Order: sequence, then structure tokens, then C-alpha cells
Amino acid sequence: MFWKVIASNRRRTVLLVLVMGMVLAVLGFLLGEAVGVWTQYASLSAMPGGDGAAAGHRAGFTGLCVAGVFWIVLLLVSLLGSDQLFLSLAGAREVTHGMYPQLHNVVEEMQIASSLPVMPRIYIVDDPAPNAFAVGKSTRNSAVCVTAGLLAMCDRDELQGVIAHEIGHITNRDVLYLTVAATMLGAVTIIADTLLRSLRYAPAARYRSSGPRAGKGTVNLWILLAAAVFVVVSPVLSRILYFSISRRREFLADATSARLTRFPDGLASALEKMMLSPERLTTAPKAAAPFYIANPYKQDLHGGMFATHPPLRTRIGILRAMHTGAAFKDYMKAFWEVTRTRKPLIPTSDMQLGRTVEKRGPRPDENHAADAPGSSARKAGDIMRAMNDYLFITCACGMKMKVPPEFARGKVRCPRCSREHKVGDPDQEVLAAILTATAPLSGGGQPSAEARAAARVPGDAQVEPRKPGTWQTLTCRGCGRGVQVSPVFHLSRVTCSGCGNVITLEEEADGSPVPPGRENPH
Repeated sequence: MFWKVIASNRRRTVLLVLVMGMVLAVLGFLLGEAVGVWTQYASLSAMPGGDGAAAGHRAGFTGLCVAGVFWIVLLLVSLLGSDQLFLSLAGAREVTHGMYPQLHNVVEEMQIASSLPVMPRIYIVDDPAPNAFAVGKSTRNSAVCVTAGLLAMCDRDELQGVIAHEIGHITNRDVLYLTVAATMLGAVTIIADTLLRSLRYAPAARYRSSGPRAGKGTVNLWILLAAAVFVVVSPVLSRILYFSISRRREFLADATSARLTRFPDGLASALEKMMLSPERLTTAPKAAAPFYIANPYKQDLHGGMFATHPPLRTRIGILRAMHTGAAFKDYMKAFWEVTRTRKPLIPTSDMQLGRTVEKRGPRPDENHAADAPGSSARKAGDIMRAMNDYLFITCACGMKMKVPPEFARGKVRCPRCSREHKVGDPDQEVLAAILTATAPLSGGGQPSAEARAAARVPGDAQVEPRKPGTWQTLTCRGCGRGVQVSPVFHLSRVTCSGCGNVITLEEEADGSPVPPGRENPH
């Protein structure tokens, strides 16, 4: 953890919240004044001899008070219930260890490596775009969320790098302050937009007449002009301040990920896949874009004042340039080399923590194979369907059917062999089997034996004729594997070693039944 950076970020974030609160108050006052101008004009139009100035001035202070109450309410909401609100807006669904053990194992590894006191809750968003984010009020109450596209696209090293990056945000105390700042930015944007709309209907032109009302008209014109300028400038300045803080924290989270995993190339590879992915995240609120590991709106590839993240190419280049180790000092050297600047990103005292961290190589993943074209999209689609209560049925002929939850019939017919299957409610074991089968961490997208066994429908037995006196090759209908039967094999059943499917050898080639003494004693 970056202790000095954490303390500095806290001070800067508190200052940012106060500045945004002041901006919010000024916007509220100007909104009230704009309403007062309209009220004053309506009063003068209705009663030519009347004076609505008092009502107009009271409206400005009323708007100030309303903005202050609004700011306090939003601050309390961001401190108390922002994590659940954001997860709901993102369409996230919590998964248990039994549903997705591989993902839980990776999160648990990074939680132990980072000395996080409590393991974060784990959520999945059923979106094909690869991305991830973290939310939470403290290190004891946090959550990590990944998309289905990320799970389908990344291997274990890459997923570990992404999870370590999000754990870094939690340990560096970034999440709470980003939440509060995002809430304030949203409030400023809402009030500025309301004020901008109200200015369209403000009767400023009606106050340009001469006479005793000319002075009041000039004052009203200045109020409306100040409101127009402020309504344009305030959201821009708020966004620049907000995004500048979030950009620096992304570098720090990348450095934390490199140190926790000791393999910076894993995170670099995951970021490359996110950068090259054509998918766009559709469930991300715009104000919450800085929460994600990569900008879901793709506008930050080249950086800039309004970019929510540093350029992805810069982040990837820094991680790839860490040749000698995975410590903070190694990240700092790579940062200086890639950015060609001596900007003090990490304090010297924090760089001494874990002074030497040896960089490891990639872990061999025998189960992970190179993805065929379109396989990541299919994996992401299966994860999304499983999270939305689709029923997965594997027929004995090998056909895999995906039944939507709104399917009203009690049976479904296989389009290949016309076998009928009962349609029931999907249970947690089947859901876990499908999620495990589609994960690149277990077989590169090939269903495991447990997944095939869970998806098999009871009663769909495979029966084959026996050919005595010769070697026989049977094709398992559960997984397509070839099963060899020796001419001296006399049992009536054989089990596929790939998926556990039981193949029954019903009768001899001449039509006579299998002798009772040669049946399987078990």
C-alpha cells in the first residue's frame, strides 16, 4: 500500500468534494435567481404597478438552500448505499464459490497477497465487453465485479492481474472517494443542465426597455449572463478535477497489481485484449466510467484532459517495460522510461516497501488453449445465458440446447435426433457446471467431466451392439470420444473415461443375449 499516497489522496479528495459542494451551491443560487427573474417578470406582467424584486432575491437564497440540502443528501447516499446502487445500475449479479470456484480462488489469492482483512464480494455483469470494477466503503466492505466478456477472454494470469488491479483500488482507499466525487459530479451536472434549460425560457430580452424598470432589467441581464457562463464552465472544471485524480490512481493500481502477482505481463495482456475488443460496455453509467479498469466508452486511447483513464498504450508499455522485477521501484523506472518524464508518481518511502520483488514467468496452463475465431463471444454468451437462468441440456447425440427461462412447455425436442427432454428449473449445480465449462480457466472453453455429467439428462442411456471376436470402437454420445472395446471384454457396460457416460453393450452380433455370467457383477 502507498501510505503517503493514500493520505495525500484523502486530502485531495476532501478538497475536491468541498470545491464541488461550493460549485453546487453557486449553481443552486443562480438557478434560484433565474427562477426569480421569471417570477419577477410574470409578476410585473400581471400587475404593471407591482414589484417582484423581493420575490426574485428570495428565490436565489432558496435555491442556495435547496442545493445545500441536495448536496448533503447525495453525500449521505454515496457514503451509505452507493455500492449497492452502482452494482444495480451496472446489472451485476453476485456469484458464490459453488457457482464459480475458479474466479473465487483467484480473488482469494489476491486478497491474501494484499493482506485485505475481508474477502470482497464477487459479482458478474452479463455483458460481452471485457471490463471490471470495484466498489465499497472500506477494506472490510467491498466488492469486485467482472464482465462475462472478461471471463471468456482472459486466461488465469490475465484474470489474476485484473483482480489484483481492483484489489489495489480497494487497499489504496480509492473506491470510496471516487464514489463521493462521482456523486458530486453527477449533482453538478444535473443542476447545471436544469439551469441551462431554465435560461431558455428566461425573459431577458423583455428588460431592455427604458424607464424606471431599465435598472432592474440590466441587473437581471447580468444575473442571466453570469448563470450562462457558470453553467457551461462548472461541469467542465468539475470533470477535469475528477478525472485528473482518477487517472493518477490507475497508475498506482497497475503498480499494485504488478507487485501482488509478480507478473506484470498478465495485466498488460488483459489490457491489450480490452483495447482491441470491438465490444462496448452498455451497462456502464457515464459518471461511473472512472471506476472501470478501462474506459468503457473507448475515448481515452490517446489521453487528454477529459480522459477518464491514462492511455491504454502507455499503461501497457509501462507494464511491458518492467524487465528486472515487479517492485514499486521497477514500476517507477518503467514509468519514467515510457512517459519520458521524472514525474514523482510514487513517494520514495513507499518505493522502499518490498524493495526487491522477483518477477515470475507465466504459469503453464495445460487446459487453456488458443481461442478459435468467435469462441470468446460464444463463451461470453453462455456465461450471460447461465446468469439469466437459461437451462442447458446436452442430448445423448451431442447436441447442446439452451432453453430460455420463459419457455412454457414441459418438454423440448432435440433437433438432431428428436429425443425429448424434460424442462425443469435450473439448479445451482447445473449453473456452476455451465460457468465452469465456459471459463477459460478450465479447459479453454471445453466442458469438463463434471459439467457434462451435470448437464446429462437421466434416462438417456447409450446402447450399442456388441461385435464379439474383434476390436470395436464406440463413439461416446456425451463427449464424442472414441471408446475401445477389446475382443476379450465380456462385461455388459463400459464407461467413457472422458465424460463418465455409460455405454451398454446390449447383445451379441448373432442376436443372442449376453450370457448372465458375463454381466457386470456391480
